[in-house]
Amino acid sequence: MKKALNTLGHLEPLIEADLEMILPWRNAPEVRNNMFTNHEISWQEHVDWFKRLQKDSSKKHFVWRENNIAHGVVCFMNYNVTTRSAFWGFYSAPRAPKGTGLKMEYAALEYAFDALNLHKLSCEVIAFNVAVVNMHIKVGFVKEGCFRDQHYDGKNYHDVIRLSILEEEWKQNKAALASRIGLMSNHVSGEERDN
Repeated sequence: MKKALNTLGHLEPLIEADLEMILPWRNAPEVRNNMFTNHEISWQEHVDWFKRLQKDSSKKHFVWRENNIAHGVVCFMNYNVTTRSAFWGFYSAPRAPKGTGLKMEYAALEYAFDALNLHKLSCEVIAFNVAVVNMHIKVGFVKEGCFRDQHYDGKNYHDVIRLSILEEEWKQNKAALASRIGLMSNHVSGEERDN
């Protein structure tokens, strides 16, 4: 399987050996609060979820690693070869370095348009997750709409924002994003050395 490689990290297919590592990530409150499924996931539910993934060609899950250290998960859903479209999502490990989300987004877009040969990549974000909505827009995603009270978290209803990016838009934005991430990485590394 082709990896989506860049100088700042890469995607590796999620394997069974990763399950123990990512379950605490999925269950961390700061991750769960921004997910559509926000209950605490049991080990058996986690294993069953992974088994279903193995049988579903419309879903692809990856672990994002930088310098051989896993920092997050990237997933593609509703992958359709005929229409060349998919949805995607991601979450980073609770203690991932600053800037991990943007790097994972770059790797996901690179994989989506280079390896999966997509025409359109879409995502849905719960509206209160403004930081992620804004990050997607800065990368080149276009806001397509707002689904009012689309998500019920067990207590409250929340709007859901749908965004998308087309292959041509990615080609136009790719170099600028790579440069931005490179500059950010150098800045973050400098900060870490000073601490």
